[in-house]
Amino acid sequence: MKILAESASYQVLSEYEDVFLKFKETSRLVKVGDFYGDPEVAVISVDEKFCAIGGCGVIVYFIQEPFEEYTYCAKTPQWREWNRTDNEGILWVTDIACIDEQRIEIVTEDMRKIELDVLEV
Repeated sequence: MKILAESASYQVLSEYEDVFLKFKETSRLVKVGDFYGDPEVAVISVDEKFCAIGGCGVIVYFIQEPFEEYTYCAKTPQWREWNRTDNEGILWVTDIACIDEQRIEIVTEDMRKIELDVLEV
């Protein structure tokens, strides 16, 4: 598995099109995403409250109980998705960074920078 992001307590790992959150202390894996094409980038917030994964759009996964396994297009407070379907207008993400505890910046394949509030995605 490829490491996309790492913090003190977690790693975001990818294997083919699937993305997992690994709990370093226990080695537990939770599926936090699934991408058309492989995921490109990820970041874990400094306060370890969420991770954001980019590739074909963005998935923001909130690192909190009950740690639901990701399911495509499901509506849940555990994660949010942005620009991953034709209805929304797919964006290909090449870079992602945390601005603060609630905002991320993504860079698209055409070099546009877009700021997102993870609570509003």
